[in-house]
Amino acid sequence: MPGETIRADKRTSSQIRPISSVLSSLNRADGSASFSFGNSSVLCSVYGPQEVKIKDELLDRATIDVNITPQIGIGSTTEKNMERIVREAFSDVIISSLHPRTSISITVQITQDDGSIISTIINAVSLALIDAGIPLHSTLLSVTCAILNGEIILDPTNEEMKDASSIHVFAFSNTSNDIVSSESTGVFTEEEYFKCSDICKLAVSSVLKFVHTAIERKLQKEQKN
Repeated sequence: MPGETIRADKRTSSQIRPISSVLSSLNRADGSASFSFGNSSVLCSVYGPQEVKIKDELLDRATIDVNITPQIGIGSTTEKNMERIVREAFSDVIISSLHPRTSISITVQITQDDGSIISTIINAVSLALIDAGIPLHSTLLSVTCAILNGEIILDPTNEEMKDASSIHVFAFSNTSNDIVSSESTGVFTEEEYFKCSDICKLAVSSVLKFVHTAIERKLQKEQKN
């Protein structure tokens, strides 16, 4: 778009980084997927529905357990907060009522964090859940944006996020296109928030196209086997 700033990695403000993903990358998991935005990448594995300890049983639905491991070291409050975001985002997406008194375990390993990591995680979790055959109301897809020097930039890197006045993570349903999850940090106006949501809603369509292609490739591979 005319007038857009050219960023350090040669992208314009409205461009996301190249996306890559591999489904069924872990044999021992019920479902798995890697997902990357540029240099930000994660690996997600899903186990379940499986037996759960009696003390953790829910009579009317499955328990959703999320564990996120950082690239180096042990988890901190940062990972705990990301676990909360993922758990809350997927609690209404997974049809957990079909499997009461069981657990669905979601494990995420951050392999590299160069910004927009929560969106990277959400997209990996969605693909891993699909790979595991977990019933879903819809597919959840996510894009992050930041406001930097008064301009909204998509899919910010770590360096851009450090200098941003605010950061906004949106996750949308692929069926309704509604916001299912929204996390914002920093200082921003209501008008800026809604501009960010509109821009991310447009950008998530490219993620959806990629996800459709990734699933089609997986199905074609299974049919050949």
